Amino acid sequence: MRTVKLGLIGAGGIAQAHCGTLANIEGAEIIAAADLVPANLERAQERWGIKQTFSDYNEMLKLDEIEAVYVCTPTGVHAAPTVAALNAGKHVFCEKPMEATLNAAASMWRAAKENDKILMIGLKLRYSAQVVKAKEVVDAGTLGDIYYVETVADRRRGNPGGSFIVKATAGLGASADIGVYALDTALYLMGHPKPVAVSGITSNYLSLHNTWNPALKETEVEDFGVGWVVFENGARMVFKTCWCMNMDSLGGTIFLGKKAGLRLGIGEVRGPEEGVRVYGDKDGEIYDQEFTEFESVDVFRAEDTAFVDAVREGKPSPIDPYGVMLTNVIIQGVIDSSNAGGREVAVTVPTL
Repeated sequence: MRTVKLGLIGAGGIAQAHCGTLANIEGAEIIAAADLVPANLERAQERWGIKQTFSDYNEMLKLDEIEAVYVCTPTGVHAAPTVAALNAGKHVFCEKPMEATLNAAASMWRAAKENDKILMIGLKLRYSAQVVKAKEVVDAGTLGDIYYVETVADRRRGNPGGSFIVKATAGLGASADIGVYALDTALYLMGHPKPVAVSGITSNYLSLHNTWNPALKETEVEDFGVGWVVFENGARMVFKTCWCMNMDSLGGTIFLGKKAGLRLGIGEVRGPEEGVRVYGDKDGEIYDQEFTEFESVDVFRAEDTAFVDAVREGKPSPIDPYGVMLTNVIIQGVIDSSNAGGREVAVTVPTL
């Protein structure tokens, strides 16, 4: 098995999960890392045995032996290193979300197309047993045409603080941090319909006025967001996400189809209970199914293995970046609508 030699841009928090996983995947080796923080590079050398380190990722990208790069920088600085790596002829795995703005996300997608390189965004829940089962149910035609969706990613007291709440590094708040999981899962199951209009609201009232953690009063991004999405095919979606709220839940994740409905619950994509439940009828009688027993899946290992295999074997991206870019179209619409007082705004999907 040919070893795929990898570079790492951003050796902070989330990079540790990928380093640990890749260290146990046969045929994958991180040979260099770049980071602006010396302590992160020291940890990369000591913990993971990464011999070559750089303060400037552009210097690292000059290494011919690097075939692909992991971008694990903060959300608001995903585009620059991703585009640079693609232009340098490297395949790229970029941590979720794609970017903080639609324009930045589009630049990444275009660079991948122009250079004919893999760009995979790390939406780990695509590999969860629950989402795999839900996709099987939808693809079997059980639901029929999906005409209405509600998708939720929420926490009660879950503002992560640190670089996540600073505009310069994060760009966005809860919408990009956890909301992207709900959005991506919904769009994936729906077959990635084209959004055409969005209305929404965002706020960070609770973070700014909280009493449980004074450090969070420096929050510069949204800790709450809700959007109403209109799709070209006539379907509608309600998207809800928050880090902080005075409530136990924002509801659940549901899909209404012309033949049956589906309720999904897993990790960041909320439901009253974890699992997949299908609500329909058979011969005129109510006929429901529930799938609640699943084998545990190491989603980081699954996504990292899929990326490395795609690079080695010349396959397309395991997660098409065009579909992920649609999450940016919607999030950008929510932000733009909120800035316009909540009125509906038209949204446009980027083209090449």
